[in-house]
Amino acid sequence: MLRLNEFKEEYRTGEIDLVKEFYQPCLKNSIRYDRAVGYFRSSVFILIGPDFINFAKQGGKFRLICSPCLTEDDINAIEQGYKLKSESTEEALLRDIDLMLENQAIAKNTEALATLISTGALDIKIVFKPNSQGIYHEKRGIFYDENGDCISIKGSVNETWNGWHERGNHESFDVFCSWLGGRDTRQVDRNIDYFENLWKGNIKGLEVIEFPNVAMEKLKEYSKKSIDDIDPQELVDYFNVVHKEEKKELIEHHDVKNKRIPLPHQLSAIEEWKKQGKRGILEHATGSGKTFTALTALKEHLEPDGVALVLVPDKLLHRQWAEEIKEEIDDIKLLKAGDGHNKWKKDDRLLHFTSSLDGLGKRIVLVTMQTARTEAFLNNLNQGKHLMVVADEVHEIGSRENSKVLAIESGPRLGLSATPKRYGDREGTAKILGYFGQIVEPPYTLVDAINDERLVPYEYYPKAIRLNAEESEHWAEETDKISKEYARSKRDSDGNAVISSFLQNLIIQRSRIAKKAEAKTPLAVSIIKECYQPNESWLIYCEDQYQLREVMDALKEEGYYPLEYHSNMDSNNEAALKYFKDFGSILCSIKCLDQGVDIPKISHAIILASSQNPRQFIQRRGRVLRTCEGKYKAVIYDAIVVPISLELEPSQLSLLKSEFQRSIQFAKTALNSSAANELMYLAIQLDIDPEEVGLIESDGIEEEADV
Repeated sequence: MLRLNEFKEEYRTGEIDLVKEFYQPCLKNSIRYDRAVGYFRSSVFILIGPDFINFAKQGGKFRLICSPCLTEDDINAIEQGYKLKSESTEEALLRDIDLMLENQAIAKNTEALATLISTGALDIKIVFKPNSQGIYHEKRGIFYDENGDCISIKGSVNETWNGWHERGNHESFDVFCSWLGGRDTRQVDRNIDYFENLWKGNIKGLEVIEFPNVAMEKLKEYSKKSIDDIDPQELVDYFNVVHKEEKKELIEHHDVKNKRIPLPHQLSAIEEWKKQGKRGILEHATGSGKTFTALTALKEHLEPDGVALVLVPDKLLHRQWAEEIKEEIDDIKLLKAGDGHNKWKKDDRLLHFTSSLDGLGKRIVLVTMQTARTEAFLNNLNQGKHLMVVADEVHEIGSRENSKVLAIESGPRLGLSATPKRYGDREGTAKILGYFGQIVEPPYTLVDAINDERLVPYEYYPKAIRLNAEESEHWAEETDKISKEYARSKRDSDGNAVISSFLQNLIIQRSRIAKKAEAKTPLAVSIIKECYQPNESWLIYCEDQYQLREVMDALKEEGYYPLEYHSNMDSNNEAALKYFKDFGSILCSIKCLDQGVDIPKISHAIILASSQNPRQFIQRRGRVLRTCEGKYKAVIYDAIVVPISLELEPSQLSLLKSEFQRSIQFAKTALNSSAANELMYLAIQLDIDPEEVGLIESDGIEEEADV
């Protein structure tokens, strides 16, 4: 009976074990569970575990209403009338089911899902918003017991691992008990009425359809005859903090230690990587947990006497990886190289440490790419098939100097990056793919991360500005230099220009004219004055310390007290960063926040400086979308430099191309996906066709220095 348990009025991640104290008691004492949540594929893995199977075995029935996980192509096809919603939904569900069936790590869970559906224990319906705009994203649940008592929940928690687990999102929900009377009973009744009307398709503005037959029949092919044929102990338990094998080991050693477990997309990525002969690159967005995915693959390779080489591009990632390795891999021997660590140079230590001999235990060499590419390191590394190579931010390893590392002979190879392609450097990209192997399909995109609630959704507001007369003239002069140098450039076998270091530097220098445009500072001030609220956390991305100082001074003149963060910080600035993390404010920063530094509290961002390399704005967007307590969305303002007239300023075509490309990519995945319409209208005013300025593919260029 539900009423025999003591339930709180409100539950919140971190304050209590949501699974042990709420979810499990509710399932154990219920005969029915109605749930309205987000995406189908985000729900099934958390639901179909031992707790839910036991609920079903005792006669429990579950009704689930959720949104389909439609791709952009699906939505476009619906909007343009090529397909009906039912057809696109069916295709989307079949894609997810195929991924589930192909992933051997969750085969038993998928089998259990199929059995629950075929036996009628689980009934699923799909819900849409009209015109395919947005998704159904309410989170309600109702538990019923055999005595007619009910508990309803309403809040931010979704039916996912991230929703319920203490190592997932920070979530909260309110609880209402029917037997308490008063407001509780009224709230339970309202939630029951709402769910029943939603199930019947009677809620205005929402469309509800049955789970497609083709998808249903495909799942049923893998169904067992009865729920009793399912062994709960064979399932991957995403409610628990450890795997069955780890549980056994912990019991034997009487030592309980919380460990993260891989999520479905991480397990799937590792399986696909293995199918590629343990060669490949994970193209996984910010928020995917790609470091942990790599550590999961490393654990298997290292047992019992394996050795691996982990390559990182900078000191900050070197320190972060060291912490994660020690936290996730027990009994690991870690040899650090780079970032001031030089013990590897003494007494042939690196050579002996990377030996293939048995009995040496689990070993990892953690090294910066700048150190790994030196002759001293390469000549003392014990290379061969016994050595696994992992490269974080793998795009960095394709540069002229860093690519010397790609001569290392090894066994398994795994690259990690949200954006593996090197922009404006086909040769560097080819080197990376030639060494590590192809991209592991499917990529884990920003949309996937938002759908799985590993990142928050966002609103996007592009703001058009223009170069002044002096800046416009300077841009034209630099464009002329670039055109002449481009004409003199060598060509590869496909006829494409080979970008020399000199030409690359010319392009980079020209881009800084737009990044530091005079109009950007007053734009930032006007946005702050109009939109900033006390205690919010705003980040302003600046090009350099000169622009940062200019913005800060302008804000101070208006009565604000901005903070700063940059690579030359002293102890005072470290204190300012801590204040920002704790209390919020306006933080002006330059490039050092692009890679590695996380401040999840950031809710608003103003982008004043953005490179022609799409990677930079992808990284900056990801920083702003990190999840945090009380943060349900982010807001991004973007300064877009556009010409007054291409006829008067023809040299700004390439600038317009990169600026529009960034803006349209940002807008496509924003809550307000029509945000780029204003820019498209502006393009029409300038008498240009968006396709002609290259909005489909951007000509970025790598800007990292080989130091």
